[in-house]
Amino acid sequence: MNVHDKTIIGQTDTPSAAAKFRYPVVDVDIHPRWNSHKDLYPYLERRWQTFLEEYGTRYRHGVEKGTPYPGSQPEASRRDAWPEDGGRAGSDLALMQRQHLDPDNVELGILTPMGPSGFLNPGLAAAYCRAVNDWQVETWTSKEPRLKASIVVPYDDASAAVEEIERRAGDPNFVQVLLLARTAEPLGQKRYWPIYEAAARHDLAVGIHSFGQGAYPYTANGWPSYYIEEMHAQSATAQAVVASLIFEGVLHVAARQALDTAQE
Repeated sequence: MNVHDKTIIGQTDTPSAAAKFRYPVVDVDIHPRWNSHKDLYPYLERRWQTFLEEYGTRYRHGVEKGTPYPGSQPEASRRDAWPEDGGRAGSDLALMQRQHLDPDNVELGILTPMGPSGFLNPGLAAAYCRAVNDWQVETWTSKEPRLKASIVVPYDDASAAVEEIERRAGDPNFVQVLLLARTAEPLGQKRYWPIYEAAARHDLAVGIHSFGQGAYPYTANGWPSYYIEEMHAQSATAQAVVASLIFEGVLHVAARQALDTAQE
């Protein structure tokens, strides 16, 4: 990947003259990060701020503790992507512009925040997703026209997810609905169909990113010991998602709706 090549040759800050003549890049997976819950407090009701301060976040994965990524690549980030002020990688717009958007000729970047997944408290999950979406607009897309946001939804609560989609639909800051691959049930199940219907109703793409908190072991044989095992399990997760979407009929219904619309 060009980003890593530039790190090796020391060109992360200054694009070469040849970069002006390269094809524009569409990066559909840019991870912005907040440094702590407090970054989202301006967008959270006081009761949820108090809840986070007193109880924190409880996840479906009871054994979840800290980041699964090895120390050589914390939070799956480049070592030079951590801001000098001590913030988390992905938390500084200026650094993102200087290190990625400008030198890699990114014409369009889609933000995919990964934090609020698998919360046990459904009320907190819905409020947190709303806050993350507000934060994306104020912190990122309103300041950088090359960036567009994903609608982060509490996907295991379909009614709350649809409510959030309806709230953001028509806002040019948002271009897709974001789901994760590891969910409470396979993504083709009927409990998730209202999300797909809402996305289709508003002509929004549905993006499914790997990872998530489904409350089940990462592998079919139980919990693995090592990070590399968890990463290999991602392929099986992706296969299960595709199979579920096909055999539960999601893609068939979507194709039929598209055909009916085209014939009208």
